[in-house]
Amino acid sequence: MNGLVSVNGRITAPQDAVVPALDRGFLFSDAVFEALVGFHDQLLDAPRHLARLRASAEATGLDIPWSDAELAFEMQALMEQVPGAKKNVRLVVTRGNGLGLSVSAAMTPSKVIYCFESAATSRKPYDEGFALKRVVKAGATRGAAPKTANYQQSIQAVQRAEAEGFDDILWTNAEGEVSESSIANVFLIARQGDLVEIVTPPAASGILLGITRDTLIKLLTSAKIPVREQVVFADELPRFDEAFLCSTVRGLVPVNRIDKHKLFTLRPTSVYRHIERLFLTWVETELGFRVDWASGKKV
Repeated sequence: MNGLVSVNGRITAPQDAVVPALDRGFLFSDAVFEALVGFHDQLLDAPRHLARLRASAEATGLDIPWSDAELAFEMQALMEQVPGAKKNVRLVVTRGNGLGLSVSAAMTPSKVIYCFESAATSRKPYDEGFALKRVVKAGATRGAAPKTANYQQSIQAVQRAEAEGFDDILWTNAEGEVSESSIANVFLIARQGDLVEIVTPPAASGILLGITRDTLIKLLTSAKIPVREQVVFADELPRFDEAFLCSTVRGLVPVNRIDKHKLFTLRPTSVYRHIERLFLTWVETELGFRVDWASGKKV
């Protein structure tokens, strides 16, 4: 994998990067992070990612001593040293070093920036779609979740789902409300004649408020296409005809099946195709050029 890592400003190849053994991010997942995507040395939507990083840090009581300008400059500088049309950038801020669970004001936050040439060059997810397995999330809480470094629950759930032939999971909470996938938000579409219903689970269902999710809500609203943040129960899923996942790194990924329920997201005339075109037009406006999302190449 082609890339570089910066640990508190020291840039090395990934295999040479060193994080202290007592770093609390390593020991306890006591860290917040943001995953960004860049095309041709241009980061997409960096200010909103940095704003969410600070919101996550505030929610977990973690101090970020660097300004947004400093963080953006470091990410940009690192990205420019990594070849490739599309790059994945991850900014991690940990609370610093400390062996016990107690937090001390003397702890100095640590900053790690990863930049890799994107390996997501396959068009398979976008052309064939994902199959999702519904999984109840133990200990799910209500309200918007901060973006922390603890993904162990998702890792285990995805491993089990992949062993059964699925591509990802669809979390539901203990009350049966649909929330999100392992690392992405979900939109569901019902179509009856000329009537179209587009919904996405609300913060109250226990989701991470995704940057791309927010962008899509604003784009659809501006285009006068009705979209609602609405509680969706698992037993309602059969009434939906289409669904897709969205995240900064993946972009928009169509869903072709949830459990045994087949969806028609990949039809040429699907509502999803229209939303996809709307999103890619926004990306072109932000970057100043059009790209193929999977490869990052200009088109």
